[in-house]
Amino acid sequence: MSNVRVGLGVTLLLGLTLSALLMLMATAPAQAQTCQTEIDELKSLTAEATFLGKNAEKAQANLLLKLDEANAKFEKVKYQDAIDKLTDFQNTVIALDAGSKIDSGDASILITGAEEAKGCVRGLQAQTPTATA
Repeated sequence: MSNVRVGLGVTLLLGLTLSALLMLMATAPAQAQTCQTEIDELKSLTAEATFLGKNAEKAQANLLLKLDEANAKFEKVKYQDAIDKLTDFQNTVIALDAGSKIDSGDASILITGAEEAKGCVRGLQAQTPTATA
């Protein structure tokens, strides 16, 4: 009788574990798409931002490159690297704003957008099991 109870308990626990894993697997692609959309939107906002000074085009191209690099890391499921690239983007925008090389309103939007994209990727990173070396 107790073997039956143990067997049912293990089966129930296994079933709940599998259900939780399936739920995570179902939500991860949707969240990945959301994060991808946030990075793409940040790229569009950067392309539309007003950069100032004689190196305005170079500064804008540099930021767009950083977003391309973040996107490439994201697509390779290297979430921490993508977060690092987004942080680099964000720090560059802060420096450009401090040097009056970008419209302050645009800088604020880009900084906030980068923070939101990083938050999205962090959420996805938390759902992804880490591989052991």
